[in-house]
Amino acid sequence: MKEPNKETAPYGSNDATLGAGVNPPATGPTGSGPAPNFPSGVTGAPQGSSSGRPAIPKGGNDRIYTPDDLARDIVNHFMPSGDIVEPAAGRRAFMRALPPRTDWFEIDDGRDFLQAQGHWDWLITNPPYSLFRPFLQKALQVADNIVFLCLDNAWNLRARRRDIRAAGFGFVESCECPVPPRPWPQFGMSLGATWIRRGWRGSMVHTELESDLWQQWGRRLGQP
Repeated sequence: MKEPNKETAPYGSNDATLGAGVNPPATGPTGSGPAPNFPSGVTGAPQGSSSGRPAIPKGGNDRIYTPDDLARDIVNHFMPSGDIVEPAAGRRAFMRALPPRTDWFEIDDGRDFLQAQGHWDWLITNPPYSLFRPFLQKALQVADNIVFLCLDNAWNLRARRRDIRAAGFGFVESCECPVPPRPWPQFGMSLGATWIRRGWRGSMVHTELESDLWQQWGRRLGQP
């Protein structure tokens, strides 16, 4: 993908459980970026819409693992470079697609991303839905480019938007992705890989992931 104008978006500084891999331990580069001041008492509980209905699905299993082919196509689309971290490595789909020296975390392997120290140029992951906001807040502190694979409406909650603005980030791209077949949850909502970037002040582009999976999974799901 073509890089945004670096004068507009200067660099300052990847599967679905809480933030592990086969690569070297994730000590990360030394130093860290500016940490935004978030309100105290923040939790990862889903937040409701003004109608009283939840804006995102509640409950379910955080262990929603990304298929290897989808992780590969997302990495090929964004082409992350420099120091990279996968904070919810799960079954390692993104780790297999990312460069060999990518750092990783995975709570099931005793490596808790929410306790991470360091700073990375890129962070790419399928975050745990129940901890979306704490994961986002931590990512805003430790990375300059963040790509989350998640439901598109996960970004629509005002508190999350405030967190992003307070940390000095902006939305660069929303890349619509094909929804994997079961056992991936069939929420009936669009799935996207969304890129936010520190210092970005430009507009957001909407794209569609270039992937053979649209046709392959469409046939599996009985879609035309």
